[in-house]
Amino acid sequence: MLFSNPEAQSLLANRHRRTPCVLLLDNSGSMAGEKISRLNAGVRALKDDILRNPMAAQSVELCVISFGPVQVQSEFTLLREMPALHLSADGVTPLKEALELAMLKVTQRKQSYRDHGISYYRPWIFLLTDGEPTDNNGGFSTNYRQLIQPLELAAQERKFTLFTVGVGVNEEGREVLNALSRPFGGRCLDLDNLKFEEMFLWLSGSLSRVSQSSPGERVQLVDPAIGDEVYDGWVL
Repeated sequence: MLFSNPEAQSLLANRHRRTPCVLLLDNSGSMAGEKISRLNAGVRALKDDILRNPMAAQSVELCVISFGPVQVQSEFTLLREMPALHLSADGVTPLKEALELAMLKVTQRKQSYRDHGISYYRPWIFLLTDGEPTDNNGGFSTNYRQLIQPLELAAQERKFTLFTVGVGVNEEGREVLNALSRPFGGRCLDLDNLKFEEMFLWLSGSLSRVSQSSPGERVQLVDPAIGDEVYDGWVL
């Protein structure tokens, strides 16, 4: 039954144009300690900041996927409906598999919007990692290259936008993130001194701006390296 489906109920109860975003978060073993603690605090700050904006609270939907191993922590949902999250660090870094799942979730969510007559802005995928992609044994993997062509097609067809953030990554890891970002005209954004909260507040502000824009309007984002009077810079 349509009206007994929680997803359908949520979409039909709120007809606001949606601003979907996938948080693709590395929680592999190398994120243990201060990094995973600050990451969890940053996600909480993002949620609280969006909920303070009435328009964004009705529009922004998050899907949270962690990888180490790949796991959906929260399906697409408005922030007021999103469960509290607490990531722990363990395992390897299956980046390719995680990004594939994020792309699938975006495709499925857009179809759900269309099925229920909900308009939406172009989805974002926000990828954060502190290392290179690995195989099941923890060795460096080049299988991410299989995604370059699909990402180029997605960028050409404006299916979504991908941002990549490196947390103290080495040159090899940075080149991986650059390669993934390049189809979207971006690059690896190097996180400055574990400024997770500043990064997530910038993301909150950016999604809020998008949620209040007119369809087709080009939204000018705050430079993440500089910040503004509201949000501090967080990129090296």
